[in-house]
Amino acid sequence: MNPNFDPTQMPLRDIHLPDAVSWWPIAFGWWVLASIVVICSIIFVIRFYICRHRRVACREIQKSIDAINVGQDPVLCAQEVSTIMRRFAMTVNKQPQTVAGLVGEEWLSYLDELWEQKEFINDEGRRLLSAPYKVTGTLDLEEFLKMASVCISWIKAQPVRI
Repeated sequence: MNPNFDPTQMPLRDIHLPDAVSWWPIAFGWWVLASIVVICSIIFVIRFYICRHRRVACREIQKSIDAINVGQDPVLCAQEVSTIMRRFAMTVNKQPQTVAGLVGEEWLSYLDELWEQKEFINDEGRRLLSAPYKVTGTLDLEEFLKMASVCISWIKAQPVRI
C-alpha cells in the first residue's frame, strides 16, 4: 500500500444502511390470516347467539332437576319440563302455530320426527304426556329423571339453523 495514500481524500461516500423494515403494510399472508380470524369470530358469535335457546332450555330443565333435590314435587317439575319442551319446540320450528296445536300422540310423533331415536313413542318419553297430569306426590323421582334426561338429549340433538 502506498504510504502517501489518504482514503479521506477520495471522493467516496460513507456506507449507508438500508431503512428498517416497517410493519406496515403487512404481507398478504397476514391479511389472509386476519380475514380467517374475523370470519371465524363472526361465525362463532352467530352460532352462540342462535344456540342461546338450547342453552336456556337445558338450563331450565336442570333447574327443575335441582328443585327436586331441594324437595319440590316431581309432578310440578314435570309440568315445568313439559312447558319448556313445548316452548323450545315452538322456538325452533319455522311455523310455531303448527306445534302449538299438537297434543297427545301427535306431539310425541312430532318430537320423534326431529330426532333419530324414537324415545318419545317409547315409555321414557311417553311420560311427558302423563306426568304433568298426575296427582301431586304420585310421580316417582326416577321416572321424572329419566323423562328429563330424554328431554335434555332431544334439545341437544336439535340442529342449529342459521
